[in-house]
Amino acid sequence: MFQLLKEFTVGRPQIFAGLMLLAFLAQCLWTAESRKISPLEYQYMLTGFSNSAGAGVETASPFTSLVATVPLRVIRLLRQFGPQSWNAALALPRPWVLRLPFVIFGVWLAGALWWVARRLFDDEGGYVALALYCSSPAMIKISSNIGPEIILAWSILGLTYTAIGVAHTLYAPPRKWAPRIVILGLSIGFALATAWWSFTLILLAFAYMLYLSPGRRREAFVVVMSASALGCIVLAVITWITGTTGLSIHTMLAQKPTLEVLRNLAFPLSAQTEDYVLVFLFIVALTAYGSWPRARYFGNTAPLVSALACVLLFSLVPAIHIWNATLGLTFVFIFIGGLAADLLETRYRSYALVILIAGFAVRIVLTLLALRGWVQNLM
Repeated sequence: MFQLLKEFTVGRPQIFAGLMLLAFLAQCLWTAESRKISPLEYQYMLTGFSNSAGAGVETASPFTSLVATVPLRVIRLLRQFGPQSWNAALALPRPWVLRLPFVIFGVWLAGALWWVARRLFDDEGGYVALALYCSSPAMIKISSNIGPEIILAWSILGLTYTAIGVAHTLYAPPRKWAPRIVILGLSIGFALATAWWSFTLILLAFAYMLYLSPGRRREAFVVVMSASALGCIVLAVITWITGTTGLSIHTMLAQKPTLEVLRNLAFPLSAQTEDYVLVFLFIVALTAYGSWPRARYFGNTAPLVSALACVLLFSLVPAIHIWNATLGLTFVFIFIGGLAADLLETRYRSYALVILIAGFAVRIVLTLLALRGWVQNLM
């Protein structure tokens, strides 16, 4: 074990997690390089330049458009100030280069998920949650594609668990609030700039904060207002850069709930994520949660509620045109990781280990087959 920073050491858990992150990164880069850029991806890149010919074209996600332009801006700078020999090499950038910012968000989200799950459920729970993420065909797809899903999943997880962390920090001296307020404010701003409708999940995160801070709710309100103000500043800056606020409030509120909204709540049990091992593990975890009082505590309940709320609330606005199921998957992974950690502490540990190892072995094979089929269909 060695120490990189004051409060961060690298030992066996970090090495195992790093290897899983490298495997995830490799899958994302291979998938990103193997597919042609779609018309929708080109639209996101075009609308990210407020003074381009695409200005005025309505985009549902201004921040996605802004992120999509980062590789193009970097390439333009390199061609202007780099050696003349770079011009030809950078004239037609590779698909993986154009999608690289979204791959980075995917790896960043994986690291955040592992950090949260490990803090909640120790190493074993963190390993299970991270392994579920890194072998998920859905998460690999949205991380290797130019679109809002991975940014929304990243910002929603960040604001939810930062709000929960802030609630515990309220009992500490105020000087310790500032870093978490900044992180919470940035998460709020990025979420709103990616999709206006994410304000509904911001309200859920604040509800968690109020629930966890009895006797300090006045301080919680101050933190909420401070983080919200910072989030609005971030949103204003992104709006100014892109020249658009995304879909109008009228467009979002004009949508009417349908029976499909309720069907979407069964996303962990459906085939829309092409993740049949996840279906089995979720059923086992949900059965244990419902029948075992020890498993019903806030650490397990919060990700389950958050997963269902993400999919339900975004399903209310189909005009956003996103893959709703992927917004709740990270919370499902944390939920399963928590239940797995609980089961591994019982006398059924050996059975749980066999099920997990066999499940992941099958899942890796199915994921690679699913990605190969997806890439071949979109070449």
